[in-house]
Parts: sequence; C-alpha cells; structure tokens
Amino acid sequence: MSSPVQGHLCQVGAGPAGLIAAIALLKNHIPIRIIEKRSIPHGGVRGTAIQPRTLELFAFLGVLDDVLAVSTPPFLMAMHGVGREVLKETRFEEEADESPHVPYPRSVHVGQHVLERVLRENIDKLGARVEFGVELVSFEQHAEQVVTELSISTSEHTAPSVETLECTYMIAADGAKGRVRRNLGLSFLGETKETERMFTANVEVHGLDRAQWHMWGSFSSAGFGLKPISPEPLFQVQALGPDLPTDLPRDTKGVQELFNSISGAKDIELLNASWTSEWRANIRLANALSVGRVFLSGDAAHSHSPAGGQGENTAMQDSLNIAWKLALVLQGVAAPSLLDTYQVERMPVVAEMLSLSTELHTLAFHRIRTSTLDPEKPQDPETQEIMHRPRRLLQLGVNYRWSPIVIGDHGDDTNTEKDPYGQGSATLRAGDRAPDARPLLDITGADNDIHSTRPVSLHSTFTVDRHTILIFPLTSGVVNTIEFAALQQIVARMATVTMILAEALEFEGHNCRTLVDVERTAYLGYNVPESTGAFVVVRPDGIIGAYGRDMGIVFQYFATMTGHSSRLGARES
Repeated sequence: MSSPVQGHLCQVGAGPAGLIAAIALLKNHIPIRIIEKRSIPHGGVRGTAIQPRTLELFAFLGVLDDVLAVSTPPFLMAMHGVGREVLKETRFEEEADESPHVPYPRSVHVGQHVLERVLRENIDKLGARVEFGVELVSFEQHAEQVVTELSISTSEHTAPSVETLECTYMIAADGAKGRVRRNLGLSFLGETKETERMFTANVEVHGLDRAQWHMWGSFSSAGFGLKPISPEPLFQVQALGPDLPTDLPRDTKGVQELFNSISGAKDIELLNASWTSEWRANIRLANALSVGRVFLSGDAAHSHSPAGGQGENTAMQDSLNIAWKLALVLQGVAAPSLLDTYQVERMPVVAEMLSLSTELHTLAFHRIRTSTLDPEKPQDPETQEIMHRPRRLLQLGVNYRWSPIVIGDHGDDTNTEKDPYGQGSATLRAGDRAPDARPLLDITGADNDIHSTRPVSLHSTFTVDRHTILIFPLTSGVVNTIEFAALQQIVARMATVTMILAEALEFEGHNCRTLVDVERTAYLGYNVPESTGAFVVVRPDGIIGAYGRDMGIVFQYFATMTGHSSRLGARES
C-alpha cells in the first residue's frame, strides 16, 4: 500500500450531481479528487429535462453555452394512432411568462450521457479530470479529516491497486445503491413498487419528426414513447403500463417487436438499440443529508420517479448548495457551522420534489382507465393531468426563506412559512431566487458616458466563486463613504459590489461596478422602495442572502457567514 495522499476534498461519483459540485469547487480554486467506479462513462440517455432554474445555475458556473449547444428545445407531444398517424398534438409543459426577470422561460432537453460529457470537458479545462475505475472501498471519519481507501483499476487484466486518500471533506453522489449512505448508517425512507416499471433504451430512428415527442398506446395498458435527443438520429425509448411483457427486450430486434406490438407501425424502423434498462419505482429519502464531514447529494440522498423532470435538476442544485459553502469554509473565510445549513435548506426542497414527482407518477401508473389516444372517448380531467407539467416544475420558485443564514428587513411582510417550490407571498424576500434584470448599461470606467456602453443582464454579473452585493441608491449621496470603505474588507475575501443606478446620474464612483437600470427592470424586480433604496446580497447559488434598507443588513449577513453571529450554532472545525 502506498503512503497516504492528502487533499482538500473527495468527490465520489461522476454523474451530473458530482460533476456540478466539482466544477463549483474548482471555480473556487479548491483542490478536489473526482472518482467514479465505472471504468467508462455511462451511455444511457436517462433524465433529459433541464429546468429554467438549472439553466441559470449553468450560467453562473460558466457552462451554459456548452450545454445549450447540445440541447433540443421543448417538444410538442404527438399522440399517435396506428403507425405514423397523428391524432393530436399538444404542448404539455407550461412556460414562464416572458419577462426581463426570467432569462430562460422554458426547459430544454439533453441526454444525461451528453450532459456529463460536456461537464467533464469543462472540468478538464479547469485543470482536473474524472478518475474512472476508482472505487471507494471504505472510509473513516476523524476530528479533522476523512480517511478513505480507494481501489484503482487500470486494466481488466491486472489486479487493482489500493490507495489511501486523506481529505478534509467528502461529497457522496454515488447513487441510490451507493456505499456511502449505508456506511454512514443512514435510513433510506420510502418504498419500492416492483410492479410499477418503465423500460428505457437508446435507439436511432430516421424519418421521424424531431420536433415532437411521439407517443403510442395507452397508459392503462401499454404505452411507448420516442423522444428525440441530440445528436441526430438518437431517440430515447420510454415504455410503461401494466401490460408490458414480464421479460423486457435487451436487443434491437426485441425493442422493435415491442414497439410494433404497441404502435401498430409497419414502416418505422428502430436501429442500434443500446443501454436498455428497466426502472422500478423506488421512491425514498435519506433521514439526513450529512454526517460529520461527509455530505450526500443527488440520488445518494433521494430516489424518485422520473415524472416531471425534477430529480436530476434537484441533484445538481443540491451539489451547488453544498459546494459554495464548502469552498468558503476551506478558504478559511466562513465558519464550519455554515455547513449545517445544507440539510436545513435542501431537505424541505427535496421532500417537496418527491411529493410533486410522486403525484405525477401516481397519475401515470394508477388512475388511467381510458386510452389517452382514443378520439372517440372524451378526455377526462385525470387523463389531461397525466402529461401536464405546471409552471411550478420550472423550479423558479424554489427558495430558502426559513434558512437561518438569510436575513431580511421586509416591513410588515413577515411570512416565513415553508413553501419550498413557491415564494408564498408576492413580496420578494431574503431566501428567494434573485431575479434577473435587463437591459442594464455598464458604465464602469466609462466616465458616465451612457452612449459608449453595452447592455448586460444582471445575472451575467453573478458567479459561483463570489457573493454579489447589489446597492440600489436613489442619489449619489445615499452610500456612506465610511461604510463603503468597510465593505472593501468583505469584497477582498468573499464578494463583489455592484452599484445599480436608476438613471445615469453624475455619480461619484466608489471603485465598483456601476450599472444603469435604463428601463427600471432591476428596481422593479427587486421591489426597491422609492423612498429608501435597497441593499441586497446575492449568494453564489443565485439566492438572496440578505435584503434591507441600509448597509447594516450586509454587515449582519457576512457576520453570520464568518461565525460572528448567534444565528449559526457552533460546529467543530
């Protein structure tokens, strides 16, 4: 056995959750080992829907353009009769209203195998890599580190070597069947429903409209879907229903026969079937998201139905939530007690996600009594609900209003009831998603010459390696020079400052980024009072950490981050 290797952080699992955590940590200059027990990447399409909230996080991480380049836009759903006959087209996903505060009003679709490749390429650019064929065998937690034993396979013809890795913290995104949650002694609460199955596969199809998600059959017996996925001519197979055969196909011939039996098609050929898989309903939630220095993310913490396209998105949001907090702690600028808020913030969101996806799952597997495709029978309300995806699933309302580290001064609006998928009041509060705003004119260093500037969006100024302090002054004199100078200490360690002016006033600069809100979209989106202005702290995950009428709220928030506040309990470092 070789001598122990030391590192700041070990990331176990290289699915979307693990890769997002790795990118966020690398953007924060945190050394990380990314291990994956598979010898090669998974090639199955699996989850495809990327919700608008996740697209915003991709933008903060700097990977959005790469993801959009391999994505497909929202589909119309084509309900088929026999073969190519289309009985009905419907738009099944609700979209957000077009707004300067929402940059991405609709979801996009990308196969998980392609998304993982894009994220790995970004990790390579950051100077790290995923280590395939490396399995976590065991781990022990100590006062200041986690000691892991790794099995490293370099060839199927040679015995694996063993390495001891000592890390400060560990993130486990090793899936529902992973070893870490079990070794921590955590329960995985929920149920497995063996009779509720879905068959999936990758196939190639030529001559089928790629602007539609094609559906044949009936949920009450057997349904078969073909969803177009990049790159062409790839489609994802999804088949479900009580009349599916007990033995599901494993090759192209068998998949074709199953498709023909459900669709009645004679002229649609499925080619090169691969990554065939049978999913059984396994809906569970760990009783904790962390133990000591080990944190669970994604399927390692929660197993869910694919209905509604929530699980993969929730997993990636888990990872960003813990990653930025770990980065601040490892950089020595935040108290270790900050890490306790990972579970406090994410557990209610995950529980709500499981509730919503399970409700949609139940509609598909239990309540359908008539064919969704029979034009002779009226569509009852339950059937209409099956494929309907409400705006709530866009995840733009996901919030942490109850968190002990969000601080707000909201006058008489004191609603802090937990509503993890929706704000619960019309007033923007600390803990909510930070709205975008556009167009803004960047006059930083432009001598207030508004004609020589370019328009930007507010979200384009957010990054995962810094907080952003937004100052909305009514006049150039609203910012106390002494207080602003004190901000520089925070800026040097944890944040950047952006001044947002209602108009291109002659502004005495304070050596910070300055934007002009020419259409007042930022002032409107952030509910800035006309009489007082506002001070807002936006966290690295795009959540409002603090909102108030004076700069004191900013100092209070960062005192909480650094442990100089009673709002966070003490945690051993």
